[in-house]
Amino acid sequence: MTDFNRPPDVVAAIQRTIEAEERLKNDLVRVCCWIEERHSIQPVKIELQRHHGCADNAVAHVVPLARDQATRRTIRGEAETVLRALGWVVKPEGRDIRSIYGRTQGRSQHDRLRYYVEIENIFRSSQVAGPNDL
Repeated sequence: MTDFNRPPDVVAAIQRTIEAEERLKNDLVRVCCWIEERHSIQPVKIELQRHHGCADNAVAHVVPLARDQATRRTIRGEAETVLRALGWVVKPEGRDIRSIYGRTQGRSQHDRLRYYVEIENIFRSSQVAGPNDL
């Protein structure tokens, strides 16, 4: 029988990672809603790739799931900017990845607008350069 008793610091680290993952999923939905409202592109779907064993605040790649290359580039650039403003770090180095998918499907218009306003307020209230400043 395997003993699953872990030291408290290991349990705390695991809990922090789980909470960071949940925050990332929520932030990804917020980013998708923000992009939809900003560009009237619907639906916006984004795949975030993370390296196994990465820091809790790290993202490896932002992959917009769109057919048009120009749209993909626009979404990627803006999504990376917003993720950085939300406290995430984009670090593409590394090998093995896992994916997290974000989309706005099933979100009410109220939620979409609230997320849009939240992100706009982050850019207004901070020294972070927004997509219009790039």
